Amino acid sequence: MHSRVLMVCWRRKLFFLGASLLFLLALWFWGFLYTTHITEDGGKIVSVRELMLGSAHGRHDGLLHRLGFYESDNSAPSDTARGIGEPLGGNHASGSGSGGVKFVKPTSGGSNLGSSFSLRSGKARHTDEWDSIMQEHVDDDMKPQHHAVHADEGGKGQRHITDEMRMAAERQSHYEHELKRMGVPVIAGLGPGGRPPPAQRLVHFDLKGAPPKMAYLRRLLPILKTLGATGILLEYEDMFPYGGQLAPLAARNAYTRDEILELLKAAFALGLNVIPLVQTFGHLEFALKLKDFAHLREVEDSPQALCPSYNASLVFLEALLEQVIEYHTPAANENLLHKDDIGRLTPKLTHIHIGCDEVYHLAECPRCRHRLRDQLFLDHVYNVATLVRRRWPHLHLIIWDDMLRHISTEVLQASGIGRLVDPMIWVYTEDIYKFVQSPTWEKYASVFSTAWAASAFKGAHGEGLLMPPVRRHLENTLRWLAVIQGEGNRFTNGLQGLALTGWQRYDHFAVLCELLPTALPSLAVCLSTAAKGYFDVSARTNPILSSLTCPEPTGEHHAWLEFHKDSLMVSFSRCMFPGSMIYRFMLRLTSVMAEVDEYSDGIKQRRGWLTDYNIRHNFSTGARVDDLLSDNYRLLNSVSNLARNAASTLAEAYDHWTYGEFIEQRIFPMMEELKRLERAGDGLKKRRVWPQRPLPYLKPFEVLGIDEKT
Repeated sequence: MHSRVLMVCWRRKLFFLGASLLFLLALWFWGFLYTTHITEDGGKIVSVRELMLGSAHGRHDGLLHRLGFYESDNSAPSDTARGIGEPLGGNHASGSGSGGVKFVKPTSGGSNLGSSFSLRSGKARHTDEWDSIMQEHVDDDMKPQHHAVHADEGGKGQRHITDEMRMAAERQSHYEHELKRMGVPVIAGLGPGGRPPPAQRLVHFDLKGAPPKMAYLRRLLPILKTLGATGILLEYEDMFPYGGQLAPLAARNAYTRDEILELLKAAFALGLNVIPLVQTFGHLEFALKLKDFAHLREVEDSPQALCPSYNASLVFLEALLEQVIEYHTPAANENLLHKDDIGRLTPKLTHIHIGCDEVYHLAECPRCRHRLRDQLFLDHVYNVATLVRRRWPHLHLIIWDDMLRHISTEVLQASGIGRLVDPMIWVYTEDIYKFVQSPTWEKYASVFSTAWAASAFKGAHGEGLLMPPVRRHLENTLRWLAVIQGEGNRFTNGLQGLALTGWQRYDHFAVLCELLPTALPSLAVCLSTAAKGYFDVSARTNPILSSLTCPEPTGEHHAWLEFHKDSLMVSFSRCMFPGSMIYRFMLRLTSVMAEVDEYSDGIKQRRGWLTDYNIRHNFSTGARVDDLLSDNYRLLNSVSNLARNAASTLAEAYDHWTYGEFIEQRIFPMMEELKRLERAGDGLKKRRVWPQRPLPYLKPFEVLGIDEKT
């Protein structure tokens, strides 16, 4: 037992002794490697001698050999190979034994004053070369670190670009999501960070119908400026206070010169450019309808267009243009602004729009019928433009483009109008290219150096509308912004800007369409979009709500505007903009009109006891009639209340001529229809005895007013 214990102890001692020897051997081997090798170039093991003889430092081998770093064998390169010039002095000779000398870095301040100048210079030179060696060695050691730093910086830059692209994609995705949430069309190329908006944004006031009070127009100008307008396009027609021989052209409620002067002052003070629009070819109904100017008509029974071949036509147009242009020129009106303010506010008239759209009657009179229609039109435009440029050479002329679209490039270029006028290309629907195709743009760019575009914020989708379809007008504006971006580069001077038109009548004889206060939200939506170049989905940064004095949106469950759900834009009824009471009145009127129309159509088409047939034959039953007339009494009361409130509500923006016309066109027909049904119902209820069937019927010849015998 004792021997076994001793055997176990010796075995453990031998094990620990062997382990210790192995550890010491490994430690010695590691020390040998550490003292005789270094690591270079990312892990390659080389000796110190190999490092000094390596190709990276080959140009310094001669210096190392002369400093005694090498032994006197043939391992060092020759002096010839090294290209070293002057040899060292006595120190080198005294130490040139078989084993060489141990190298000590020379100092610049040696104590041997008897040494020669050549030795000192040699030492200095070798010192510099040594510093170069050591610096290059340090640089070589640092190269992997520098490469790593640069690679890291490059990686960071690439990651930064990738992150920016990802963030931009996320922002665009969020933007498009918000557009869809609000019911706004998503159009490629439009959005935050895109191209700049049109330089000029004009707001068109059509004064030939429902002309607002001048005080109301002045209240709108600061709002338009806030929304991004740069100018206004004033189409006076018969609302300008013409004088002299043209005095009959002015309407009985035309603006006075002082009223127009106040509007011009307000516009100039805000930096808004004023461009008058004077029709000079078609749409001259306001003048040609009168007996004094009927002889200028192209067609005797239509006052739509004048005869371009009649010399008196040009005389008339010159007088018309003279009165409007001269009144808008500061030199002609010293009271327009203080002299010191003229240069600062630049109220100088710069543009005049001469119309020339929709000339329906052309080359029909005896003077014109022998001439080509296109040439006749172009010659007249050339003559009017030449007249204006001769008398007012500083003015730029604008015309509507629709009459030019079908004319060939060669004919347009030969006409010479390209250097006289700029076309204003107008399309009010969502598909711009349906009406102005790419070849037309190319043609225009080859004839004109610049052009304008025109969208609409009201008066474009129905002669009898009460409320403008805001979503359609917004999409029209957005489509135009995309077209301007795509087609502007065709023109030498690009596209000048976008005019937002607001038509009040389709022509001089048409009824009123959407009133200006009713269309103000539509104008705000379209104008702010045109000013930014895209629709801003943020209620905080979009000026629509603030400019119209609307309450801030509450909650995030619904978008602050929902064009696809709120077609009448009832949300703007909470705003307090100029004319907001009129806006709320129109919403109520729209609702009542829809109810009356549905009731009337139901009585005539779907119900069976108060139709025109029943009324004509006085054939119905009183109980059924009473049941049908129960809604009639309620609706008649609603319409009567609207009629009573209309005058006081519309008086905020309009005179009695305008709100009287509006009531007659919009409210009076509903009252007449409801009263007619009421009278017919009362007559039907009085009957107590009815004839035997079949009832006599109207023969087709009697309905058509034709004698049956013929």
